[in-house]
Parts: sequence; structure tokens; C-alpha cells
Amino acid sequence: MMKQMMEQMSKPMHQMVHDQFEKDRDKLPPDFESHLNKIMDDMLNDLPLDELMQSMVPVYQKHFTKGDIDVLIAFYSAPTGQKMLREMPAIMAEAMQAEIPIMQKEMKAITERVQDEITKSLHEPQRSDPPTTKN
Repeated sequence: MMKQMMEQMSKPMHQMVHDQFEKDRDKLPPDFESHLNKIMDDMLNDLPLDELMQSMVPVYQKHFTKGDIDVLIAFYSAPTGQKMLREMPAIMAEAMQAEIPIMQKEMKAITERVQDEITKSLHEPQRSDPPTTKN
């Protein structure tokens, strides 16, 4: 399931690269988009999924009892649980696709704010440390 989710998540990531490439097409080499997509795909394919899964075991153990896990296994063995497992990668990819424009807008605002603060700080006189008071 994790591999399926990674495959589904790569689609919106490729779209994000494409959108960025289109904005800067005149400044980038013609093969840049395919080059960057290959780098991203290689990075996703090289993720240590087994290690990631093992790192999650203590987290689940902390939050769920064996009885909870038995109930989850029963749910995922039922038709609705099986559908959930089948559909989850596509749901995650679609949700990520829907979130990208919002995240891009927010990241742009954050970047602009940081740049504004840096510019303002560079043009202000240096602030000295506030005086310390003795009790």
C-alpha cells in the first residue's frame, strides 16, 4: 500500500514540477523538467519503505492495544475495509493534488514575508540587547 501511495503521490509532484518549469521555461534547459522528474522518481524509489514501516511499529504500539489492532484487522478484512485499502492511494493523491495550489499560495506568502522581514531588518539600525535588570 505504501508503494501504491508513493506512486500516486508522484503524479501531483510531477505536476508541481511541470507548473514551476512552465513559469521559468525561458531560463531553464529544455530537458530540465524530465531531468527533475527522474531525480524525484529515483528519490521516491530509493525510500527505505521497510525501515519506514518498522519505525511506525512503536508509534502504533503506543496508541493502540492488541484488541484495537484486532478490530482494525477485522475492519480491513471486510468489504468496506478492502475498498478503503484499494482506494486510499488514489484518495491521498487526489487530496494532495487539491492541496497543492493552497500550499503554493501559502509558501509564496511565507517566503515574501520572510524576505520583507530580512529587507526591513537590513535597513533598520542594529538593535542592541535590552538592558538587564537586577532584582
